[in-house]
Amino acid sequence: MSLKLYFIRHGKTVYSSLDPELTSVGIKMAEQFAAAYHSIPWVAAYVSPMQRTIATAKPLCTAVGLEMQLRDGLKEIAYGKWEGQLPETVNRDFHDDYVRWLTDPGWNAPTGGKEE
Repeated sequence: MSLKLYFIRHGKTVYSSLDPELTSVGIKMAEQFAAAYHSIPWVAAYVSPMQRTIATAKPLCTAVGLEMQLRDGLKEIAYGKWEGQLPETVNRDFHDDYVRWLTDPGWNAPTGGKEE
């Protein structure tokens, strides 16, 4: 028995907050994905509780009759003081934390951030 996992990135957003909605283009992307892939025998859809991911998964779930399974563990890492910064800036301003994070990100959250 084999198992296939499909990882789908959310549709287009405008970076205006940490939980932005999809743009009209992003909504169209989600609808097009559902139209193109509805014939796959989907068994489950695990989705982060972020607005953009729910909106991306909704057309597919509706098309194939699946209930979304929201999972907090699929949320992105909160980058704290690093949010929106270039790696060079983070390295300069938070060098020790940055090196620890690069070495072992599973145990070292970004400065002021946390793993969701």
